[in-house]
Amino acid sequence: MGLGVDRGLVAGLCASISRQCVIVIFALGLPVDGAVVRQYTCDSYFQSWCQLHNATVHMDTDVQASVFPRVRQLGFIYGSIGNFTHTFNNQLFKAGVLRVFARGTRVTTLTMPSTIEQLYLRDNGLRTVEIDPRARYIVRYLRLQMNKLRSIAHFEHLTQLHELNLCDNLIEDVPLDTFATMPALRQLILCGNHIKTLGTTPTVIQLPALTHLDLGGNFLASLPLERWQLPQLINLSVRDNLLTTLDSGLLVRRFPLLRILDASANALDCHSYHQALQTFVNRSVVHLIDRRMCSVDDAIVLDAEEMRRPNGIKPAAAEGNGPLEVRHLKERIFLQQRTIQQQRMEIEQLRANLTTLMEQFDLVAGPARALDPF
Repeated sequence: MGLGVDRGLVAGLCASISRQCVIVIFALGLPVDGAVVRQYTCDSYFQSWCQLHNATVHMDTDVQASVFPRVRQLGFIYGSIGNFTHTFNNQLFKAGVLRVFARGTRVTTLTMPSTIEQLYLRDNGLRTVEIDPRARYIVRYLRLQMNKLRSIAHFEHLTQLHELNLCDNLIEDVPLDTFATMPALRQLILCGNHIKTLGTTPTVIQLPALTHLDLGGNFLASLPLERWQLPQLINLSVRDNLLTTLDSGLLVRRFPLLRILDASANALDCHSYHQALQTFVNRSVVHLIDRRMCSVDDAIVLDAEEMRRPNGIKPAAAEGNGPLEVRHLKERIFLQQRTIQQQRMEIEQLRANLTTLMEQFDLVAGPARALDPF
């Protein structure tokens, strides 16, 4: 429905409402006198969060005729933003928006905004991210999961990133040196892509702040561990890839603080399997590795038993079918250990997720903490 709207009247109306209503004008290709008025709710208690449902902005003229509320966090639920352009970003900048969400909103092209600190685009059909090498970007948290990206070209210019989430896209090649320009990067999440290679350059990649690396659900046949220098890495996931070998000794040397490893759903050979069990038990690394069609390494189970047995006293030899019973007991111990490891990993993952959520509330004004529906 077309309505004539006076912007001064709109501003006065919004100022007079204490809790809920914020008016936003979207021109939608019509003259300003015939603009369509849309409403969306804000929680003015936190003075930080608003979300707009089913907004449609296809041209810069639409954006120029739009008035955004002066909040730090703005969300778009469904609808369509044909191109997240510089003009769109400038309007958000004028309103003081620092954090933008778009869930289920069609955004085919993203021109990376230089004035937004947190940008979360999920399930948008996003195909292209345009990054200007000459621009100075301040984005710290960037999540572009569940989209259709095939390339991370020019991502190295996002030097202030603390978190990068590109999970569930169509990326096939990820040059590791792309991230070498991000000294503050703590979480790198690349799961659920089509990644086959991690670059071919022999350069050693240093990421001094990285604590969480997720490469799960890809097509990696090997890991260039000798090229990774990640002194703070705690959580590594390489689950559901094409790995047949894993040098666990090199892995713990390259990542001395490693505490969680998920290497499940890989067809590791028996040598890698046994070596991994021995290494991770001795280093107290919480690990998930699929049981291979290999004999159980008795020494590994015995090591764990010796650590629990006071004074290292060995039980008396069993009679009759003793060796078989002991073997079954070791099998049960192994399965119990695996269950405990899985539970510990789930606890550690929940703890890491909680830490991430707490970090993402830094932009909220004052002592209040906004609720994040995404």
